[in-house]
Amino acid sequence: MHRPRLARTLGAAAGGLLGVALLPAAVAFADSYEIIPDPSSTETLTGVYGLENTAPPAESGSIQGYQEFEVYDTSTNKVVGTFDADESNSSDISGDTNTELLVTQDLSGTVGTAAGDTPAVNSIIDTYSYAGDEFGYVYTDYPSSTPTETFTTVGYGDFPFSSSYDALASESDTSVPPISLTGGDTIVPVGAETYTAVSGAAPYDTDIQGTQLFDVDNSEGTVIGSFTGYVTTTTDAAGTNTEAILVSQDLSGTAGTAAGDVPAVGSVIDSIDYDKGAYPEIYTDLVSTTGGANVISTIHTSPLGDFSIPTTLDAVSAESDSSPIPFDGGDITPAGQETFTGINGLPPADVAIQGTQEFDVSDSAGTGTFDADVTTTATTAYNETTETLLVTSSTGDAPAAGSVIDVADYGYGFETVYSDVVSSTGPNVITDTVVTPFGDFALPTAFDATSGLTADTIGLF
Repeated sequence: MHRPRLARTLGAAAGGLLGVALLPAAVAFADSYEIIPDPSSTETLTGVYGLENTAPPAESGSIQGYQEFEVYDTSTNKVVGTFDADESNSSDISGDTNTELLVTQDLSGTVGTAAGDTPAVNSIIDTYSYAGDEFGYVYTDYPSSTPTETFTTVGYGDFPFSSSYDALASESDTSVPPISLTGGDTIVPVGAETYTAVSGAAPYDTDIQGTQLFDVDNSEGTVIGSFTGYVTTTTDAAGTNTEAILVSQDLSGTAGTAAGDVPAVGSVIDSIDYDKGAYPEIYTDLVSTTGGANVISTIHTSPLGDFSIPTTLDAVSAESDSSPIPFDGGDITPAGQETFTGINGLPPADVAIQGTQEFDVSDSAGTGTFDADVTTTATTAYNETTETLLVTSSTGDAPAAGSVIDVADYGYGFETVYSDVVSSTGPNVITDTVVTPFGDFALPTAFDATSGLTADTIGLF
């Protein structure tokens, strides 16, 4: 399987939550086939998105990973196919759950679109279940096939219909035209993207995350340099296409902010296309290589010409957050440098930078360390920033693997700190605290962020 970094598999340390079908009730279909996680596999976690400040189109509170799935015949109780898939699981405070899959490798069975077939590579499958699991829908989009949606009920039957939304368009950089930079330079994707994650809620929107090689062409079409970047391409039901890029490595050319330069490592570029590629809005936050300020701009293109839009979002600032996190009478403090793994959001409105990092803990229980998938989100709304941690391994008196910690900072000493700490001896310990200059205040909450680890049973066909 493709992966840009070493996987960390979460198993017994998370209380046995992964690799089993724990959704309250799988959706029943006439042809009696379901997609379920392989009971012998465990999900490898790769990312998490914030609970409060998510940077749409990423799904609020979604937990990302990958694992092996089975096509299961409920009439014969036999597995008829298997495949690997990137997945995203989320749940909200009302009890609704969403799971989206991007098939990455077919392992067994007949590959096709008929009942009981193994979905082909690059297929996108999404299931949404309303609280109580009596109503929901399943969306499927297979290569060379018409997307379908099925409204599902318990006791009233299921109602399939064709869909006008094409989630597979998110997998193609050709859905977004080459990105123009100031001075006449253009960023052009080269070769195929390597997929690393999926998010969204088809048929409303889909985000395909990956890594990509890009050339920078000058106004005459000559390649003046190249770089690799983390990239997220999105589509939505309104017809908007976006492509966000976080530069990860400069391969050739001169790195800098001027015309003729290649964007330096850490630079953020985003193209939002509302009109089939004709007139995109282009955001750039280019990292200075000379010690000066970053060069930030938003250009709105139109039939009447290009217009500069005042921009307050500094997307690159989301790549650095060294602030201690208040936790259980102590602090969680970053240790070492964060390793970036992805980007999402819609700059200049918001941005989410994903990565992995080690943290030190000093709290009422003692001291310890843990590794975590991290997402730092910045938005122009109220100048709010959010840091969300999903613990992947821990030692000492640190939150166990599978725990979720989410901090929303509103400035001026005001923030909210949510934690859902996995326990191996009883229920999770869930707290939500408002931190102010005048003292801290506990809020009642029943929301279980780690339930996103279990919402991965999909009824199909």
